[in-house]
Amino acid sequence: MPRERGVTLAEQATLWKTAHFSCIDRAILMDGNSSSPKQIALLIEQNVEDVEFLMPYHALQKAGAKVVVLGSRLNADYRGKKGKVSIKAEGTTSEAIATDFDAVVIPGGGAPDHMRANENTIRFVQEAFESGVLVATVCHGPQVLIDADLLKGIKATGFYAIRKDMMNAGAHYVDAPLASEKNLLTARRPGDLPIFTTALLQRLALSIPDTTLPDINTLDAGWWKLGEEWGGSTKADIIQAINTVIAAERYSVELFEHYANHLQDSEAIAAFQDLCTHQQQHLQQLEARLRIVD
Repeated sequence: MPRERGVTLAEQATLWKTAHFSCIDRAILMDGNSSSPKQIALLIEQNVEDVEFLMPYHALQKAGAKVVVLGSRLNADYRGKKGKVSIKAEGTTSEAIATDFDAVVIPGGGAPDHMRANENTIRFVQEAFESGVLVATVCHGPQVLIDADLLKGIKATGFYAIRKDMMNAGAHYVDAPLASEKNLLTARRPGDLPIFTTALLQRLALSIPDTTLPDINTLDAGWWKLGEEWGGSTKADIIQAINTVIAAERYSVELFEHYANHLQDSEAIAAFQDLCTHQQQHLQQLEARLRIVD
C-alpha cells in the first residue's frame, strides 16, 4: 500500500481499513439512521465454551441487537468445546473497526488462548476499550484483557484458575459473579452467565419483550429461568446435576463419619469430624439450591 504525501502510516492504515471494510459488509453493522439497533461484536475462536457464546448471542438477538461474529479467519468453521457451536465468522478483527460497535463480548473456554495470540484481536479490543466501547468478558475471557494490558487498577473477576494471572496483570480480583468498572464488565464462570447477560443488556439499555430482567444484585432471583430461555442448561439438566453432586456429598459425609467413629488417633478423628462438618454445610447449600430450582 503506497503512502500518500502528508498522511502518516497510521492514518493511511485507518483509511485503508475503512475503504476495504466491504468484506465484512458494513451494511450489517450500520444502516445509516439514528434508530439503528445496537451493534455487538461477539468474538470467537476454536474451542469456545459453547454456552458462553450462545447465551449472550441469543439474548442480545432477542433484545433486537445486531450481533456480528468476529474471528481471525472468515473461512474457518469455528466449533465449541461441546459441539453445540458451529459457525463461520461474519468478519475478522483485523478488518473490523472497534468504534462501529456498542459492545465487544469475549466468551471463554479455550478460545481466549487463541485470541490472545492474535495481535489484530488484541489491538481491536484495546481500541474498543480506549474508545469507551463496553468490553464484556466471562470465565477465561480476561486472558485477552491481560495481553491487552487493560486490567491495571481495575476491579475484575474471572475463572478462579486465572485469578493469579489477572492479579499479576494489575487487576483487583474479586471472587464474585460479576464485576463492573469503567466500560469493562467481567463474569466469573458459566454459572454466572444469566447475571452477566442481564448486566450486559442493562448496560446497553436493551430489553426483551415479555421478559422481566431481575436486579443483578439479587442472587436468588431464579436466574436459571433466564439461562434456560437464552440457551443455557434446562431445568431438568440443573436438577440432575445438583442431585448427582448431592449423592456424592452424602457418600462423603457417610465415609468421614465412618472413619471418625472407628479411628483411635484423636487428631485424625478431629480432622475427619471437621471434614464431615464442612461437607454437611455444603450439602445443605446444595439442597437449598435444589429447592429453589425445583
